[in-house]
Amino acid sequence: MVTNDQEPVARHERVLWAVQTCVMLYGIWFALDGPGSPLTGLVFAVAGAATGAWLAPGVPYPWRPLRLLAFTAWFLRKFLAGALDVARRALAPSLPIQPCWQEYRLRLGPGLPRTALVSVISLVPGTLSVELEPERDVLIVHRLFPGSTDDLDDLETRIAWLFSVPLKAPG
Repeated sequence: MVTNDQEPVARHERVLWAVQTCVMLYGIWFALDGPGSPLTGLVFAVAGAATGAWLAPGVPYPWRPLRLLAFTAWFLRKFLAGALDVARRALAPSLPIQPCWQEYRLRLGPGLPRTALVSVISLVPGTLSVELEPERDVLIVHRLFPGSTDDLDDLETRIAWLFSVPLKAPG
């Protein structure tokens, strides 16, 4: 197996990734199911992690648990603020809602970080990823009101930090 840079993959990196993925999958199972069926959750977490470690091409991105916690905390704050703003606009007809399409020039290269960005944008209240144009490195985003893309720039920068990948220069 090779990485995106065509370097050989060390077995210990794959095993470490599988163990970390198993812990994450089991945590998700436990959060959704509670203590009701811990053995079933463990079986599925091990199966999912082993399958992913076996089938995923290249070396998985390194895990940064503290970065993930920091990103999650930041995202939850942004999500709640956005949800309150959308609810306020929906309940007060005098506040402007001007649905629009916006092109956003991507600085993340193809791969998992870009996929995460496109997915997370759709989780932010008032925004929706509509179309990815990889040949132009452009994402079409539907927004409830026009404005700056600074929030998308900030999100993309944080995802690059989370995955420890560089951003391309804007252009």
